[in-house]
Amino acid sequence: MFTNARPRILRSSRMLIVLSVSALAPSLAVGQSLDQAKSDGVTIAIANEPPYAFMDTEGLPTGAGPELDKAILEQAGVTKFSGAVMEYGAMIPAVQSRRATFASAGSLVITPERCQAVNFSEPLICDGGSLILSASLANKVHGITDLAAAGVKVGVCGGCLSHKMVLQAGVSPDNIVVFPDAPSGIKLLTDGRIDVFLHDTLASSQLYRKLVDNSKYKYAPLTDVPLSCQGAAFNKDDEALRDAYNDGLAKVQKSGKYMEILKKFKMEDAAFGVDRTTTRQLCQK
Repeated sequence: MFTNARPRILRSSRMLIVLSVSALAPSLAVGQSLDQAKSDGVTIAIANEPPYAFMDTEGLPTGAGPELDKAILEQAGVTKFSGAVMEYGAMIPAVQSRRATFASAGSLVITPERCQAVNFSEPLICDGGSLILSASLANKVHGITDLAAAGVKVGVCGGCLSHKMVLQAGVSPDNIVVFPDAPSGIKLLTDGRIDVFLHDTLASSQLYRKLVDNSKYKYAPLTDVPLSCQGAAFNKDDEALRDAYNDGLAKVQKSGKYMEILKKFKMEDAAFGVDRTTTRQLCQK
């Protein structure tokens, strides 16, 4: 009787220990994320898309998004930053697999579908969209809804909201050309491989001004699409790091550093609408 009782007690004790550790494990995993970021630094997923994000001559991430990320996380004690350049469609898988700590503030539009896969910060950048198209199409194409009827080749970035938008507007998949980043898309346009370049307003306006001969093209901000907002995207298990990011964002907005960084990259218009919506609202639409 006694020999049988003791093993039962031991097994029960072991079970209690296992259950206790299991119950604590999620909170420990979340709590360690911010501590690890402070000690080891973070890797930011970015696209090669000035002025939003690009790598500087020393191989470090810069642009409006990464500079905001740095200023925000420095408020939480994070001081080491590295970057990983990738296509937009690769960012969420990279964050989920921890090849990147998070996707930069200026990278991903907050949508209900993406909110199921990652945890977004509060919005940092809001924008509509714009077209750059051959001047010969100026009287035919004025917005997204005209693209299908015109039967033109449209360039969009892979994994971007614009890709979904043109499909919903009835553009044939055969007339959609996916590019990895905005500079590549502009090259497709100037090489004559696409008729229309579709991207966000801020990047499009700057790229349009840099064209060697922009008289051949027309720049047209879209009026038939809703405002979209972008935030930093974190792994679902990294709530503590995301919360620290949101806290830091509030501080840099209050101090004026937020607008200072946007103005540095001539992106102050990106603040329009940021204070009129929340990530909770954008995730529910």
